[in-house]
Amino acid sequence: MKLKGRTILVLCLLILGGYAYWDYLRDKKTEDTNMEQARLMTLNFEHVDSFEILKGEQKIVLKRSVDGWELIEPLKDFADNAVADDFVKNVFPERVIEVAREGGEIDWAMYGLDKPLAQITFKTSDGKENVFQISNKRNFEENVFARRGNENRVLIVNSVWQNRANKTASDFRDRRFLRHKIASVDVLKLKNSKGTMELKRVDGVWQLVGAKKDYKLDQNKVREVLSAIAEAKAAEILANKEKIPAGKSLFTMDLQIADKSWKAEVTQAPDLLIYAKVSDPAFQMKMEAGALDRFIKMSPDDLKETPPSKPETKEGEDQQQAMAGQKEKK
Repeated sequence: MKLKGRTILVLCLLILGGYAYWDYLRDKKTEDTNMEQARLMTLNFEHVDSFEILKGEQKIVLKRSVDGWELIEPLKDFADNAVADDFVKNVFPERVIEVAREGGEIDWAMYGLDKPLAQITFKTSDGKENVFQISNKRNFEENVFARRGNENRVLIVNSVWQNRANKTASDFRDRRFLRHKIASVDVLKLKNSKGTMELKRVDGVWQLVGAKKDYKLDQNKVREVLSAIAEAKAAEILANKEKIPAGKSLFTMDLQIADKSWKAEVTQAPDLLIYAKVSDPAFQMKMEAGALDRFIKMSPDDLKETPPSKPETKEGEDQQQAMAGQKEKK
């Protein structure tokens, strides 16, 4: 009798356990389905090799190759790889916040999707794509209305999509002051209000040309200067037809990079904005604030190695102790 009761109890537990496991699988499947439906991007991130922003008559197209991102439209130029990568990468973690309307007859004008602010398209190397129409309207929580492809749904997405829609070609363009590897620079010549200085790398050590033998440069300070050149960026690259405003000459910089020569002429306009005219490639730039400030009044002494301080002599220590004793007596 006891054995029969135990058997029934075990069978009940197995049945209950089976129901619980079935419930778990059903809930997990529902959760996975909801997560899949909430995904904005259906593409494989690693396969995305181009994207475009269509806003009115403005079309921006970027494509990735083995050499990095390239701006294709509205002009051909190298793109800033970090900016382009972030534009694509930051889209993938995003989810649909909510579906505002779906199915049936949708009044797209109510959501600003009859004439969207912009259309953003991501494409992969195997021909797949995700297309998003971004509205200029927001809901009461300041999130944005959007439509994916030809879906009969109004999605609510993060407001950052409007920022993406408002990007310009200049935002993606490679705006570096120097578009060469700074490690390849062998000679740096700078002429400013302090005079002319020329630095040359000899056997891996930077030296001041024309200086006395005991005049040594702090190699870390020189590396900081080279890093400042590499990190300097323009706020905007001017069109070839535009003219840099006439102004005060701040400095000229000449670099010898392997077998190439590179030059920059930097001026300050009456409105205090700083402009640069550089070679290879030949560009006219409006510089970011502070990007080139350290070169305006830099002199060799700013890079000179500081000799180690001399240890105090025994006589000096005795004098300091005597002076300290007199102060205590007073």
